[in-house]
Amino acid sequence: MLGKTFTYDTEKFSPELLEALKNNQVIFRDGVAYLKNGGIIQHVPLKEVTTVNIDSFIKGLDSLQSTLQSTIVAAQAISTASLMVAMVIQTQILAKKIDAVQQSVLAVSNQIKEQNILFYTEKTTEYLGLLRTFKLLLNNNIELKDVNALANNTLASSIQLRNHLVCFMENLFFQVQHKKISSPEHVSQILQFIQQMMELLPVGMHLEFILSHRLDQKEFSQALIEDSHSQYSNLQLNYRGYLNEINNGLREYRIKSSEVPFFEELKIPAKQLLESNLYSELLEKPAMEKLSYSH
Repeated sequence: MLGKTFTYDTEKFSPELLEALKNNQVIFRDGVAYLKNGGIIQHVPLKEVTTVNIDSFIKGLDSLQSTLQSTIVAAQAISTASLMVAMVIQTQILAKKIDAVQQSVLAVSNQIKEQNILFYTEKTTEYLGLLRTFKLLLNNNIELKDVNALANNTLASSIQLRNHLVCFMENLFFQVQHKKISSPEHVSQILQFIQQMMELLPVGMHLEFILSHRLDQKEFSQALIEDSHSQYSNLQLNYRGYLNEINNGLREYRIKSSEVPFFEELKIPAKQLLESNLYSELLEKPAMEKLSYSH
């Protein structure tokens, strides 16, 4: 699929799907159209296209943009998340992003020998390994019933590690904000790590949600995405608050640029991250969309 562009093949939408769309009764999840009150309508067909409006979607991919090359996904309102996850699973996008985060982890662990940080950088490496397993498990050629134990163990381990990492990132925010880390170089490395993780986490959280959904953990998959949405919202709030504090301090001459040499390099990717639609598509929307399982 590298070098190809895909969108929904609306000409192959069933009459039932078209009618449900007209009445706003559809939830798209993992490439499947469901009625909001329960029941599958149709597995959504895709088609290759040559032109597409990608502005908001590409901005949402942030640093992943450089890895996309000519691979573009149509950001149609009906379900950007399903299309993006399909591309993540079927291309090298996720692997390249994992490699970028791993380089950031190595930079932190090589320079900052504090035991707590070393412990959590090791946990980050474990989490990145699990994301590679998600990619394998969610490949459409894999029957989950044949690898049920591996799928459930991967999901459980990912949830536990992700919770560890979110707490770790919150702790790092606290240390940086309260100047517990004095070296500007170390602060820069930590913030680069946080930026990289915040670009990756919505993808990892959504993959957890999709795997749980495919394992037929109906109510739990919804609780899982709602929890992920809440966690990431708090991280966003902390990150935005810290960056705004620096920006305002520089503008009001309370902070010298020499005290925050990392800010100039970080502010553009951070702004793109915080203004992107990635978080909304992968976490906020599915957290707000609730399927009924009473039918």
